[in-house]
Amino acid sequence: MIDLRSAAAAAALLSFAAIAYAAPPEEAFAERFDGAWRGSGTVQENFQSSTHRISCRMTGQGQGTAISVDGSCRAAIIFTRQLGAEVRYDPATGLYTGTYIGSPTGPARLAGKRQGDAVNLSVTWAQPVNGDQKARMTIVNTGSGLRIVMTDQENGQGPWKPMVDINLGQG
Repeated sequence: MIDLRSAAAAAALLSFAAIAYAAPPEEAFAERFDGAWRGSGTVQENFQSSTHRISCRMTGQGQGTAISVDGSCRAAIIFTRQLGAEVRYDPATGLYTGTYIGSPTGPARLAGKRQGDAVNLSVTWAQPVNGDQKARMTIVNTGSGLRIVMTDQENGQGPWKPMVDINLGQG
């Protein structure tokens, strides 16, 4: 005969163990970035230039609470640019901080918070871009797709405009 109290205790212990060993939310989110990504989008180098269609290939890795994405985007025969981002979540501050690579002015600092599937980051350029050193980047990862949007203001004023908008799928 099965002792129901022992079975219930064993079930409770197994449930607790499963919870205790589940990846913390930020680690589980970071793991979504693992793999190869490819897709397309648009880029506008400054407020006076026209928008160009681009195709991109990237690889991503999530390890613990760190996320890195590296790759390149190409606009036909006009240009190819390396780009990437490395961010790490700090549970003490609740912030993701790191570096963006891809600006001709040099590496940019990133800092922001995650809301659901999106990490919303402020960007601080190494030198002025579009008249100031501030921009915004949003990285959305639903688990099946990745979207990177960079917005900026001309001379730090007026409406925020998308300067980069890339949609990637695994592959």
